[in-house]
Amino acid sequence: MTAVSRTSQKRGARPWARANRRGAALVIVMMFVVAVAAMAITAIVTSGNASLVAKSYARENDLSYAAEAALAIGKSRINFDATALPDTGYITLISNQTLTSADGQAISGVTVTVYAGPSGSRTGQFGRFASVVAEARDQQGNGFIRRLELSQESFAKYAYWSDNESNSSGTIYFGGGDQLWGPVWSNDVISIASSGATFHDEIATSKTISGKSYGTFKKGYKEQQKLINLPATSSLASKLQPLANAASFAFTAPTTSGASTTRMRIEFVAVDLDGNGDSSAVNEGFFKVYTGNTATWTRGDWGSPSGPTAVTQCGDWHPVVAGGPLKFFPASIHPTTWFRDLMVTAGMTTTQANNERDASVSTIMSHTGARCYLGGAPQLAAVSRTTGLGYTTANIEKGADDTTFTATDQFGAWTLYTNTPDANVLARRPWDANYLFPLHRTLNTNAKGVIYVTGTVGVSGTLSGKVTLYSTKTLTILDDIRYTNDPATGICQDVLGLLAADNVVVADNSINTPQDVNTGSGTTYKVLDDTKDLYLHGIIMALNTSFTVEDYDQGPSSATNCEGSSNGRGCLYLSGGLIQDSRGAVGLLSGRGYIKRYSYDRCAIVNPPPYFPTTGRFTDNRYYELNPVGFNVSALYKALTPDP
Repeated sequence: MTAVSRTSQKRGARPWARANRRGAALVIVMMFVVAVAAMAITAIVTSGNASLVAKSYARENDLSYAAEAALAIGKSRINFDATALPDTGYITLISNQTLTSADGQAISGVTVTVYAGPSGSRTGQFGRFASVVAEARDQQGNGFIRRLELSQESFAKYAYWSDNESNSSGTIYFGGGDQLWGPVWSNDVISIASSGATFHDEIATSKTISGKSYGTFKKGYKEQQKLINLPATSSLASKLQPLANAASFAFTAPTTSGASTTRMRIEFVAVDLDGNGDSSAVNEGFFKVYTGNTATWTRGDWGSPSGPTAVTQCGDWHPVVAGGPLKFFPASIHPTTWFRDLMVTAGMTTTQANNERDASVSTIMSHTGARCYLGGAPQLAAVSRTTGLGYTTANIEKGADDTTFTATDQFGAWTLYTNTPDANVLARRPWDANYLFPLHRTLNTNAKGVIYVTGTVGVSGTLSGKVTLYSTKTLTILDDIRYTNDPATGICQDVLGLLAADNVVVADNSINTPQDVNTGSGTTYKVLDDTKDLYLHGIIMALNTSFTVEDYDQGPSSATNCEGSSNGRGCLYLSGGLIQDSRGAVGLLSGRGYIKRYSYDRCAIVNPPPYFPTTGRFTDNRYYELNPVGFNVSALYKALTPDP
């Protein structure tokens, strides 16, 4: 047996180990080569994908840019071409056209088509809307479609608007620290006095601003803007009258001249139908219509102060039973025997009753709560009722309150609405339910929120609802006009548009103007309304010519005050907007007339009065992106304009 040495064993093992290491290296090299190749392939693929993605994004940007530019072109077209927008359906403004980018180069491979048509309700009751649709496509059919809904700007958005900033050839200035809230516009030169004025919102003019250094412009100013024209009265009449006719809200007044001739008046009435303690629900608004035989009676003008027999619409309050509620008695009733006897029955001594019977106008009107009323008011029953009209003596010789309704009196009559009023209205207002015209469609299905008067008409009362009142002549403010929801609360539920083809005038009557109750001596002026100031809620629009105050340069100059400043008629608190052809005066620096205290109702921007005139300019409202797959423009516009 041959012995094997250790040295021989070690030498015999080395060739095997070297061969094994060579194989591992080869595998490692091969793996490295594969990994590098994979990384290279990944890099190539990634680079290719990045290039594709970049091209895709570039194409998407081109399509998006083209759609946006096309929308702007469409909007501009319908703003500058009044005939471009159809009344129904849609029109193609641009068809498969190439656009040029900002650098002057054509957007290669992209074409646009632009459509325009009305959208939303076609009635125009709550504004006019239009949609511009831009469709951008490339050569492969990829698309980008966007819709811009536009709303036609309402005149109701303006806090102040004028066509002329002068009256009787005299320029009128903003100044004296005037504070204007809300948008301001004029087609004339806007003049600011050195005493300064602050404009808290947009201010613009089609001309220039004089005295800019005296103005504070919180949102800047614009000059040389495109002219905005007032609507033509003929177009307003043709549009509004049929709407009023449908609801039996069209009336013909007996006079067509100025405010002093007013013989028809409209009184807004809010009724608590649901018995919850207020009358602000959407269906709780009504109005009544009264026509008087004379303007002085209808307007509530002050009678002769020479004696109580001449003062029929003003008086004071007395109980008719001891400790009972107060009832109203016109001054002209005081000298009667039945009034004297009634005062004795109510608890006066004979001497007291005789003194009250023989009292002067000054004494009567100095009593607490003494005041005047408009013609047809229920408080005037004792002077307006007669036996010839079928009233008994007991129904004539009595004190009155707000329920003593007289449908037909010796001086005029209320207009009948229906002989079968809604049961709930009858339960809440049994005395005048037949004469209440409901403003909301739940009680009058044809109501559109438009009241139309041919002629001169007066207005007053408390409004619950949305109304546009149009007069073909003069619209006379006879007393306060308030909403059930004060504009200061920001509750956009009530809105009133007062439109006059001529002027809107605050009456110089016994209610709005303090009266000299001391036999005309000019020494004893008395406020004969429930408040010393005038409150107007609404957007006022006078097409020819102004919103003004009757006899603003006459009457007392220090009978009352406005927020501590002595003047003739107190404050004129207007909450809403004022649009007029030319500026009208409401008072003088001497104190005669009113002191202005105007505030802006922002609700009018989003909640204008029904069918209120628009400026013709379209502004952005809402913006949409549409799915380009299966896009059908006809189906879209059909869906956007439901049947009225």
